Amino acid sequence: MTKEEALKFLLKHQPMPSDKDLTKDIIDRYDDVRKFFIQHPDSEAIKLFLRSFGDGDGWGVYQLVEDFFYQCPEPEVKREIKKVLEDVNISDGVRYWSTQIAAAFNDEMLRDGLEISLKSKNPDISDAAEIALGLL
Repeated sequence: MTKEEALKFLLKHQPMPSDKDLTKDIIDRYDDVRKFFIQHPDSEAIKLFLRSFGDGDGWGVYQLVEDFFYQCPEPEVKREIKKVLEDVNISDGVRYWSTQIAAAFNDEMLRDGLEISLKSKNPDISDAAEIALGLL
């Protein structure tokens, strides 16, 4: 796999299909892309991964994406999390997982976006935001 192929896959899946529409081929490819970027970190992939999460848990793969973010410069990760969380038009899947990731990269700069998540009608999102805000 090349960087261009990996980025192209992520660009095509903004966001990924919901779990009920996911196929083994798609999630396996997503996981391969995740592993590629862990081995070859690239800042271009940060925003693409943050906006890639579909509804559900990606058959257990979405939790593992956080490992990629740890390979990237922390200020860049935080800056992209902030942009995503402050976007009021993102899907619930993107908001939920980005809120979860925000807890791992807790920073006062994420407060405004986390407060948007806190107001979500989805209890999973608002609960995740409450935890993340508690860590600030």
